[in-house]
Amino acid sequence: MSTVPLAMSPPVPAARAWTLLWIFVLLSCMSFVDRQILSLLAPALGRSLGLSDRQLGVLFGLGFAVVYALIGLPLAHLIDRWRRLPLVAAGVGLWSLCTVASGFASSFPWFLVLRSGVAVGEAVLTPAAISIIADLFPREKCSLPTAIYCGSGTVMFTGAFMVGGAALQLATAMTGRYGLEPWRLTLILVGLPGLLLAALLLLSAPEPPRMGEVGNEAFSTVAEALVYLRRERMLYGCFFVGVAAISMINSAIAAWTPTLLIRAHHIDAARAGYFYGAVGALCGILGVVAWPAIVRIWTERGRRDALISVFAAAMTVSWMCLAVMGLTHSTVVLFVAAGSGHFCQAAVAVLAPLLIQLVAPGRMRARATAIYLMATSLVGLSLGPPLAAILSQHYFKGPFAIGSGLTTLVLTMGPIASVAIWMLHKPYRAALDAAESREAAWGGRT
Repeated sequence: MSTVPLAMSPPVPAARAWTLLWIFVLLSCMSFVDRQILSLLAPALGRSLGLSDRQLGVLFGLGFAVVYALIGLPLAHLIDRWRRLPLVAAGVGLWSLCTVASGFASSFPWFLVLRSGVAVGEAVLTPAAISIIADLFPREKCSLPTAIYCGSGTVMFTGAFMVGGAALQLATAMTGRYGLEPWRLTLILVGLPGLLLAALLLLSAPEPPRMGEVGNEAFSTVAEALVYLRRERMLYGCFFVGVAAISMINSAIAAWTPTLLIRAHHIDAARAGYFYGAVGALCGILGVVAWPAIVRIWTERGRRDALISVFAAAMTVSWMCLAVMGLTHSTVVLFVAAGSGHFCQAAVAVLAPLLIQLVAPGRMRARATAIYLMATSLVGLSLGPPLAAILSQHYFKGPFAIGSGLTTLVLTMGPIASVAIWMLHKPYRAALDAAESREAAWGGRT
């Protein structure tokens, strides 16, 4: 095992830190393309392999999310103790190979296995990235790079459909030459770039030192980590319930909006990807810029729990807007609601990891992030898309049925998410005080 001891390690040069950050951003973008591409390919994939909406929902959710969530915590335990960059490179290589191999899958079980492989590879990235970014930049300057990394996921949550639409068009033009269906070629095309990025990561920078460790706070065992989480159970309990509930909404919206556009609004798959991806990406970029700035301004004016207040308010507005998407029969209104919802949704994606960076000890960041991702994946991603499909199939009929199922899910889980995050104010202030005390003690020793 290779660990970095507490020492007076020089800070990482700014140019190297930003180079590594931008590589993480590229990897994040590619991970969302490989993850979200099935939403765009769902109609063609279902016809080709004879899959029902429920089976497609399993591929979107359970087939990916359960593995992603369950493997994430053991991997994060390694990330908190071992060298992080080689683990990330191995994960990128694995998910890229599985995405390419999915283009040759001939049955639902094989597709499920390969989606599980994608999940294992992607489970490494964000826990390691959140941990490393906190060590690359000083605490007072960590907000911007964290927002950039997390913002890439926010933008690509829907922007991936633009990349997927372009890949689908290219694959359609190539299908006659290679004799493969367009959806198969699309998976191959989007999986290949990740292999190059994995090599680039290994060549880009050495492992950065871990900052801010004080005394015996190594958290090297599972028992030590559990003691910390039990001590902060109110903070992490409310936080994980809130992000799990909102993730059910966001995952279902991302999974089924292209299908809603295709079935009910009569937009072809490539154009659905372009339009929905463009609206979500543009509004996501604006949100990524706006919400951290709002938190910073409010914090500078003396509101220490500004992050929680902004987080809760933006989350509430986001699910209210997303509920409209499934209710309206107007394509224009749908895109306006989607844009507004994704603008507010950006606050959730950016501020949740920033909260972990601000309050978690250095060697607990990856595991705290993994538990956060477990809440969003095991509950949110695995349950959101299948539940929306079940609601639409059992209680609604017609081309807008999937939209009605989405709205029912949103109006059920949205209030739960909002209440849970509003309850974080007091435990967050206490955890922030403790984190600042740790940083002051570490600074005194260096």
